[in-house]
Amino acid sequence: MTDRVRKYIRQYQLLQEGDRVTVGLSGGADSVCLLLCMKAVQEEYRLQLQAVHVHHGLRGEEADRDAAFAESLCRKLAVPFRLRHARVRELARREGLSLEEAGRILRYQILREESNGGKIAVAHHRDDQSETLLFHMVRGTGIRGLAGMLPEKDGIIRPLLCVGRAEIEVYLQSVGQEYCVDSTNADTAYARNRIRCELLPWLRDNMNPRVSEHLAELAEQAAQLDAWLQEETVQWLDRYGERTPRGIRIPVKEWKELPAPLMAPVLLEALEQCGGRRDIGSVHIRQIEALMEAGVGSRASLPGGREAEREYTAVFLGSGREKTVHELPEWHMTVYPVQKGQKIEEKQYTKCFDYDKIKDTVLLRYRQTGDYLELAGTGKKTVKRYMIDRKIPAAVRDSVPVFADGSHVLWIVGYRISEEYKVTEQTRRVLQITVGGKEDE
Repeated sequence: MTDRVRKYIRQYQLLQEGDRVTVGLSGGADSVCLLLCMKAVQEEYRLQLQAVHVHHGLRGEEADRDAAFAESLCRKLAVPFRLRHARVRELARREGLSLEEAGRILRYQILREESNGGKIAVAHHRDDQSETLLFHMVRGTGIRGLAGMLPEKDGIIRPLLCVGRAEIEVYLQSVGQEYCVDSTNADTAYARNRIRCELLPWLRDNMNPRVSEHLAELAEQAAQLDAWLQEETVQWLDRYGERTPRGIRIPVKEWKELPAPLMAPVLLEALEQCGGRRDIGSVHIRQIEALMEAGVGSRASLPGGREAEREYTAVFLGSGREKTVHELPEWHMTVYPVQKGQKIEEKQYTKCFDYDKIKDTVLLRYRQTGDYLELAGTGKKTVKRYMIDRKIPAAVRDSVPVFADGSHVLWIVGYRISEEYKVTEQTRRVLQITVGGKEDE
């Protein structure tokens, strides 16, 4: 057992000399085996080893027994021990979580606090990996979900992924090591327990006794493929995705030109970058893909309070419509007389207007209800209608500056000026406005 775990540690470089390692010790067979294996390699890697037991306060005397056992085992092995209590019921009630999920969150939170920046070793084994894969497959998943649990991620290491539960129990029996049994592990009210206690045994007995090994091999191959896909999708998003303070915009045309195997991974990576993939299933990816063919303004709700919205040329993924307060740009204006026939020079961010047609005071602001401008051939048009026709994304319309004379907009900066204020042969005084300080800004 220890030789196989040692080889696995070397294969994935899970430990380096001098590492601080905090073992999550529940007192069950898996975590007891993990602690013994870490103790076996402690001298080789010169590890600073400690164990932490998280008391969830849910199982009464049984939980107290587990805590006492974990402390006694650490004393026997001369491993520093910490006991922490977690308010699982309180978190579950406050956040509307299941007890199982609240316990998981608090357990990892406490382990990170106690690790003080070092590595955290948890006791997931090959059968746990099988359960995870089957759970993801039934719920709906992509390549990332098929990769299951990784040997190392974010400072959390899993040295026992190379062995199964039966092997762990045989090893502990061979060295005469006792362990605790958590009665809730047999409670099939939990989906994972049903997979562990009912589905996996049926698959072993009726289909293939090595099902856990084969699923673990699938996970390893999927992890390698996922690493390549992530590199490709990150590069694509860096090139084509438009990041905003609230999310990311995926251009429809460029997305449709992707090879089919990269389409869903690009969307998954975009969701990762704007809030994470937690609770994202294949149904949500299909919703986003449907928006690529939907009409402007079509929307879909996503886990984590996010949503997807179809714009003119893109699909926006993020935390709702963007309502960020934008800072108005710098600008300056001058008024000067002009002679008949004199050439007036304009650029994208420098525009000239007939000063004498201005009725009130020119203000730089953002659009307001009732704003309009005059267009050649069509007459009066609201700024809202112009922006729709011009296919300016809804999420950015409120951030486009306008120069206005009351409700009459002289200039939608970067787009159009009103016909009413254009310089003509009858113009005698010109108002010149430059936005950005200098034209090239």
